[in-house]
Amino acid sequence: MSSLSRFPPAFTVRNLSALCATALVACVASPQVWACTPVPLSSGAQGSDLCYGPATWNEPTLGGRGLEQNFDFYPAPTAALPAPLIIWAHPNGMSKSLTPGRDTYQALVVPALAAGFSFASIEFRHPVTNEVEADSPGNPGVPHRDIARALQFIRANAAALGIDKRNVFFVGGSRGTLTLWTALQDDMAIPDSPDPVARQSTRVNAVFGVNAQTTYDGLEFANLFLVPEDRSIAKAAWRLEHPKFAQFGSAIQSVAASSPADPPVMLRYDQPFVRRLITIEELESMVEVHYPDFGLALCAAYRQAYGSSSRCTAVADPGYATAGPAYAGYIDFFKLHLKGRPAPVLPALPLD
Repeated sequence: MSSLSRFPPAFTVRNLSALCATALVACVASPQVWACTPVPLSSGAQGSDLCYGPATWNEPTLGGRGLEQNFDFYPAPTAALPAPLIIWAHPNGMSKSLTPGRDTYQALVVPALAAGFSFASIEFRHPVTNEVEADSPGNPGVPHRDIARALQFIRANAAALGIDKRNVFFVGGSRGTLTLWTALQDDMAIPDSPDPVARQSTRVNAVFGVNAQTTYDGLEFANLFLVPEDRSIAKAAWRLEHPKFAQFGSAIQSVAASSPADPPVMLRYDQPFVRRLITIEELESMVEVHYPDFGLALCAAYRQAYGSSSRCTAVADPGYATAGPAYAGYIDFFKLHLKGRPAPVLPALPLD
């Protein structure tokens, strides 16, 4: 995976120059992207590129390709309607399109539809990858809240899509685990908004993540995972490379004993857990954005908030490097957290 298909914790400065140069060239060379216009959906809407928002951007992880706020929708069989919904957020450098017969489609969409779930695959911006699109008074929530807005739009069109708004789940891989940060925020709904989309809840029943980043803050990363003598160097490099790092956010810091409670989470990593502090030199030999102890740190935050590990599970296994094993059983996990529907009796989940 190239340096442009990842958003590194960035303890060196050289990647920043390459990223900026590539992004600049891409922005100059790419054709203009025309924004889609979100409108209420017609009954039975499905297929690709359904518009949920008007924003467009040039994606540096795809060579500056122009993208827009849209989603693909795969409806559950008619007999299951209104159906629970799974929202998928893709990894970095991969488009949202899931092709029938390919590994990711087989691992995600096929079992979802077979179990009576509808499935949506969304295009979105990320707080680190798309950090140049910072929050502003005229464009609040950028680039954190694309996933939340997509969820709100889908809920606002639940009748047209045949969706059960009580039962919505997030699944994501790598960059797509922005779903995790989204799910752990206080509800972003604005009940008295004149915008019917903004009035919708952003809370979900449960989250399944593969190679999840549980903090985007390099300062927090250094404090949690690096040996003390290397932290100041790492933090200085992070501040230099990401002057707007304060906007990035942390799922770990977002966990809190609240009502309603934070959603149950299952995390899988394709590197073995480290379970000790490491040096910068050691980190450079790892895929740092998939650092497995991210999951242990999040589950520790859950234990502190809720007094047990029952709401957060993290598992590490090299077999999770491919989609089939990585997402195996994710539907069974979601079934455990359906509301108002019968759930199967399954074995107890491992704690870590």
